[in-house]
Amino acid sequence: MVAKPNLHKKAVDPNQEPGERSVPIFDKLFYVLFLFLPFVTLIQTVLARPGEHTVTPQVQTFISGPQWAYTVPFTVKNKASIEKLIQCESRGMNISRPDADGIMSDGILQFHRGPTGTLARGTWEDFSRASGITGSPKSPADAIRMTDWAISHGLGPHWTCWQLQKLSPRL
Repeated sequence: MVAKPNLHKKAVDPNQEPGERSVPIFDKLFYVLFLFLPFVTLIQTVLARPGEHTVTPQVQTFISGPQWAYTVPFTVKNKASIEKLIQCESRGMNISRPDADGIMSDGILQFHRGPTGTLARGTWEDFSRASGITGSPKSPADAIRMTDWAISHGLGPHWTCWQLQKLSPRL
């Protein structure tokens, strides 16, 4: 009887000692890579530039009164005064109507229109030219930004409600 060769038997390394296990090259590379990854992460952390990939939170200001509220995407320096003005001027309603002096006014802060019933030569245009702020008095965020600038520049008394609410200039 002729002995059949055992085809399922693994090849034996002639330099291998009896009882030693052979580790495939793929397993060795995987093991080295596994040990090397923490060092790569450490190097990336050390070399990363701080602030380069951070997201700066957007500043917002919440302005409110009884039954109305607005959130604007910027810091408002004169928040308390503007809240009182909005409450007095429009009760928070974004409206266009004649003011007590008969001149049409627009927005939550009631900016006067010009003599032709447009914004030309009205309060908004005058303040816009002086401040460089653009937009519309009918936009609550624009009106709040413009009013914040006006109060900071001593123009709060422009509003009748400034005197009615006995607000003082912030200088």
